[in-house]
Amino acid sequence: MRVLFSSTTGIGHVLPMVPLAHAFAGAGHEVLWATGAHVHPVLQEAAIPAVRCGPTGAELARLRDGVMGPAATLPPPERAAYVFPRMFGSAFAPPMAADLLPLARDWAPDLMVHEQGELASPLVGAVLGVPSLTHAFGGAVPAPMLTEAGERLAPMWAGHGLGVPPHAGCFEHPYLDICPASVQAVATGHISVVQPLRPATAHEAAPSLPPLVYVTMGTVQNRALDLGPLVRAVAGLPVEVLVAVGRDGDTDLGDQPANVRVEAWVDQPRVLATATAVVSHGGSGTFLGALAQGVPQLCLPQAADQFRNAEGGVATGAALALMPSQVTPEAVADAVASLLEDPVTRRNAERVAAEIAAMPAPAEAVFELVARYAG
Repeated sequence: MRVLFSSTTGIGHVLPMVPLAHAFAGAGHEVLWATGAHVHPVLQEAAIPAVRCGPTGAELARLRDGVMGPAATLPPPERAAYVFPRMFGSAFAPPMAADLLPLARDWAPDLMVHEQGELASPLVGAVLGVPSLTHAFGGAVPAPMLTEAGERLAPMWAGHGLGVPPHAGCFEHPYLDICPASVQAVATGHISVVQPLRPATAHEAAPSLPPLVYVTMGTVQNRALDLGPLVRAVAGLPVEVLVAVGRDGDTDLGDQPANVRVEAWVDQPRVLATATAVVSHGGSGTFLGALAQGVPQLCLPQAADQFRNAEGGVATGAALALMPSQVTPEAVADAVASLLEDPVTRRNAERVAAEIAAMPAPAEAVFELVARYAG
């Protein structure tokens, strides 16, 4: 089979699909990935062939800023409902479709796989009669956000003589769901066929002594908080602290004690295998990665799906959370101390880890998808 993956350029939207792309390639299928040029180095590192598709550079910045400017005036928990249909719908999808349709016509895929924020693929699949599967980047996107995105994309679909299906066309075929049910904060009744897919594979745990606290705000919200005082407060505990600020982040967090190490980029899965606790923005990659390893975590959500992840983590007892107005150095240090001392949160995280380990691996999903769609 020829499988065409497509994504927006956010690292947190790209990386969750890489294991499935590797599984297809490993099973002998031909894989191509369509996305903006500036994320191609990530795919090259993963040995996945990529082609430029969709907005990039100055155009991408203009489209993003046109949505994020007004969104910044809203309370943080309300921003996702404003941003998703506008950014991933009316801003990003039309220029992506303009590139993706001729690419798909020329490359002739048998199957298309797109991440939940890339909403051109359902249209291209419908035009060409090729199944287009939606791959989660974390928990499910609330149905009203997808409905509004579809309404905003109705002119794009009408330009091809088509009516936009429910939920922007995302669930006409199986939904590849990487979120374990226990931490899923969004009802999924709007999704007709759900194919669970393991989000991460745990490494053999090797907790450090003294305990290691891993701190990161990801790659998008990495400047949302003044990390220096928060890290200093955590470092006052009997722990080692490793901070990852992102490749474009500021590694200068001011004066820090000797038990703090600051890096731009780390091998996060291996770090999680040694960590005793995690402090993060609650972005899906870190959130699900920590859960897969059975590590309790403190979520400091700032935007997007981070609030939903924090809600799910708290509901299952595997995480604590502080909302933006609650974040102080003292509150963060107190929460981390609780994670280190309370065995209940760790046991709950380990239960979610067992749930994740029981989800189908990418290779199993490939076997099922090929059986469904080949020929």
